[in-house]
Formats: sequence, structure tokens, C-alpha cells
Amino acid sequence: MRVYFRFLRQALAERIFSPRMYAVAFLHGFLLHFYMRAVVRFSKDMECAATPWAFPFLLSNIFFLLLFMAGVVYCFSDVPFMQHKNMYQVIRTGRSKWALGQISVIAAQAFFIMVFNAVFSMILLLGYFEYSPGWGKLYHTLALTGGSKKYRFLFDFSYETMQIYSPLELLVLSIMLGTLVIAFVGIFMFAVSLYVNRSLAVTLAFFLVMMIYLVENIHPLLKRWAAMFAPVNWMRVTQIGIKFHGSFIQPPVWYMVTVLAAGISICAGMVCVKVKKIEFQWYQEE
Repeated sequence: MRVYFRFLRQALAERIFSPRMYAVAFLHGFLLHFYMRAVVRFSKDMECAATPWAFPFLLSNIFFLLLFMAGVVYCFSDVPFMQHKNMYQVIRTGRSKWALGQISVIAAQAFFIMVFNAVFSMILLLGYFEYSPGWGKLYHTLALTGGSKKYRFLFDFSYETMQIYSPLELLVLSIMLGTLVIAFVGIFMFAVSLYVNRSLAVTLAFFLVMMIYLVENIHPLLKRWAAMFAPVNWMRVTQIGIKFHGSFIQPPVWYMVTVLAAGISICAGMVCVKVKKIEFQWYQEE
């Protein structure tokens, strides 16, 4: 057991402190800066500090989410993690424990990505920042006036969402659903790469991401139905509990959590079954 936990720590450190992860962190950091600069400018001109709760509203912008998830797919595009250095991990831990360890690392990495983005969005507000358990005057002003258009905001602050959720509730919901969605995408790619190949895994993952574009542009009466089958779209948490043309845009949270938990479990089970029989094909580090 000690060997297994040592392997988990080593594998997680390798995944987080890797060139691939650095590239994703740079992409996400640039996106956050690009989208948050309007908040900083508006805060400066209004002489009103911003509260640290903007991240959930960023995720609900379709173009931000598309680019955000493109980085996630790239992060896991080296599945099934069979570089030469991993060969010794398999020998030390055994196939089943190695597979469970990789699945655990994907889940931990998903949580790390969400927390990193939430925290960095707050860091970008330094100098224009105030802590408040509420949404604050600045975001209410943006939600109720035309300030977002004047300052060319690339995302919207929804007053309806602010009425339904407290800031902490929405942030926790964002991190929880985001972690589950990213973990599902990563483990799904892991399973597909083992049963078919890495190229198909990446292609199908991008298809899952692009489904949010379908949900966004489909007929309003079909939007709720399409959203039921688009897990990446569930990261747009500011749409949860909001009606559009008399119908809720997103499925309920219990449905999202149940489907994602089931999807992760099924893909993880498929990985564990396949790993016992597969002939490993090791490749050079990229």
C-alpha cells in the first residue's frame, strides 16, 4: 500500500509539473486575463472594488468554455500515459493499481485545473479587489445597466443567477461540476485510447466539447433536450435554474452529478478490465 501511495504522489507530481500542464496553465491564464481586463477597467473607472466571484460567469460564455476545454483535451491528449518512464510504475504497482492510480490522478488534476482558474481569476483583480460574502455593487451594476456593452465585456453577469445563488454557492457548484466534467472527459479519453487508439480519443473528446455549440444554436424548444446529452455544457452553471422561452435551459444538478458519476464509473471500469489483458505499447516521451 505504501508503494501505491508513493506512486500516486509521483504520478500526480509528474502530471502537474509537466510541460503539457504548463502550456495549459499559460492558455487558461491568458484567457482569464483577456476576459477579466474589462472588469478591472470598469472597476477603476467606477472607483468601485470588485468581489472575487466572477469565474462562474466566465465559464458560461461559450467561446471562453470552448477554448478552456480545448486546453483540457490537450492536457489529456497523451493518453493512455504509456511513456517509457511509466513502464517502471506498472512493474512496481501492478496493472490494476496502475490503472486505478492513473484514474485518481486524472480526477485530482481536474480539481487542480478548476481551483487554479478560480484562484487566478481572483488574483487578476488585485488592486481592485474587495472581499464580500455578497455579489457586490459592481456586478449588480453590470447586471442591471448597459455598462457591460460600453466596456465591451465578453461575458455577461446574470441578475437572475445572482438572485438564485449566493457567490459561494455558485463558486462551489462551478468547481464541483467542472471537476466532474473534466474528470469524465479525461477518463473517457483514457478508455477510448485503450480500446481503440489515442487519435479517436482526442477526436471524440473534441466532439463532446463542440456539443456546447449545438446546444447554443439549436431551436429554443429543443435546447433543454439537447443540453441533457451535452455534459461539457453543464459547466455553464449560471444557466442552471434559469428559464428560456418558458423552459429551463439546463437539467437539474442531481441529474448532472448522477450522469457524470455513472459515466466516470463506467469508463473507469472499462479501463480496469482492458488493462488486465492489453499488450502495452510503450512510446518515447514527447
